[in-house]
Amino acid sequence: MTVQLDQPDFQRLTRIVQNLPDFANVRDRRRLVAGALEGVPQADVILARLDLDGTAMGVSVEVVRFLSQFGQVAYGKEALSVFLNYIQPFTGDEDSDFILELFQKYPLDVPATPDRLIDRWRGTSSVADVQEKIIGEDTLRHIYILNLALEAAKAVVHLRVPREGGRQGAGTGFMIAPDLLMTNNHVIASREQAEQTEYTFNYELDINGKECDIQTTQALPGGAFHTNAELDYTVVSLKDLPPFGSPLILKSKQVRRDDRVAIIQHPGGHLKKISMQNNFVAYADVNVVQYTTNTLPGSSGSPVFDDEFKVVAIHHSGGDLTEPSTGRRYLRNAGTSMIAVLKDLQTNAPEIYALLPR
Repeated sequence: MTVQLDQPDFQRLTRIVQNLPDFANVRDRRRLVAGALEGVPQADVILARLDLDGTAMGVSVEVVRFLSQFGQVAYGKEALSVFLNYIQPFTGDEDSDFILELFQKYPLDVPATPDRLIDRWRGTSSVADVQEKIIGEDTLRHIYILNLALEAAKAVVHLRVPREGGRQGAGTGFMIAPDLLMTNNHVIASREQAEQTEYTFNYELDINGKECDIQTTQALPGGAFHTNAELDYTVVSLKDLPPFGSPLILKSKQVRRDDRVAIIQHPGGHLKKISMQNNFVAYADVNVVQYTTNTLPGSSGSPVFDDEFKVVAIHHSGGDLTEPSTGRRYLRNAGTSMIAVLKDLQTNAPEIYALLPR
């Protein structure tokens, strides 16, 4: 399958690409394309066939045309969509919005066979000739995905939050920089509350089903703090941190209906778990992501991951929710898109935004 951009969209997209800061010379262009295609099995093939030598204008036309015609690099993922998701955070607001509009206008992230019914077979037409089959959705994944999940889990943190009347509330948070944690605004709404909260790492079972040794820390007094009640997220600095691997990568990515999203969380305020079954996106725009991935009270503030275990949303609620586009109500869980979160951080907390890993 290829993506046929109309002429105005093609021309504008090539202008955006040629004006990227990492598009000045052959070496930077190669690094840019390689970064966009990291983890894609056909990356070496694409890089070998792309001619990146020439003027920025000419090469941008070559890149957009080639990726548009290459087809899918993963189930439901066009080569052009992977590239656009990668460059979108590096563009200005108008260009960023234009790229998001392209995902609405063209089948960039649409599976060739989106129907999940299990009676849809892919194989030879004769049942007698078929011994193994893809039944409905192709759920085969590379084994490294399990390693990505385990690494990501190290950065997910249990929160014990003081409430009125001496009660204790529970939530989940996740590390987004070496000393910065993100959770919901309705979990931590103020600096004072942040400084009274306990942040516990490694509250989970080990490979033998035994509880791991936990490490608990606190907020850094007077450290970085930013909260947004409308988007329902908070960022706070922690002190005396235990080793937790790498911070999670926040991805300004427009997810689509029928994408899968996994959530690593502390459901019920208990031991860390992952929900990665029955986990389809039901609705998404630049602010809201709704999904069927399971959560419980205590999961608020959890990271919502795409298939590469990059964070595409922060979970905040569930129940009988209104779908923004139709006004209809559905039983779903929901979070705030990282598109909106990152835009808010860039505008209103640039000192925090500058610390985020890219």
